[in-house]
Amino acid sequence: MAVGYREGSIFVECRRDIWVLSLRGEHDLSTQPSLSEELGRVSAVGGPVIIDLTDTDFIDSSILRVLAGAAVDRPDGRRVAVVVPPGREAMRILRITGIAGLIQAYETCEAAMASFAFAPT
Repeated sequence: MAVGYREGSIFVECRRDIWVLSLRGEHDLSTQPSLSEELGRVSAVGGPVIIDLTDTDFIDSSILRVLAGAAVDRPDGRRVAVVVPPGREAMRILRITGIAGLIQAYETCEAAMASFAFAPT
């Protein structure tokens, strides 16, 4: 887990029994293994997961593959929410590639967390 802000950082925390993976900076093939590892780790523990792209400046196709896979491959059957504020480059990429149709996208982390409040477990 990352301990400070720098390009390509992934911060992991548990808020109200929901795992939040916050990506900051630029993410590509060099950070994809770390994202996959952290996602696998929190998925193994169980519970809802949010991938927050609010502070992400760039994502490439390797990160898109992780997001698409997370939308369908959860071993516990729970969904993964993705936070992508409107107007960010990440949302444009998700729409162009069609991945926006696979994921549960929210404009804020709070909105994503609220969506889990009434989700069946």
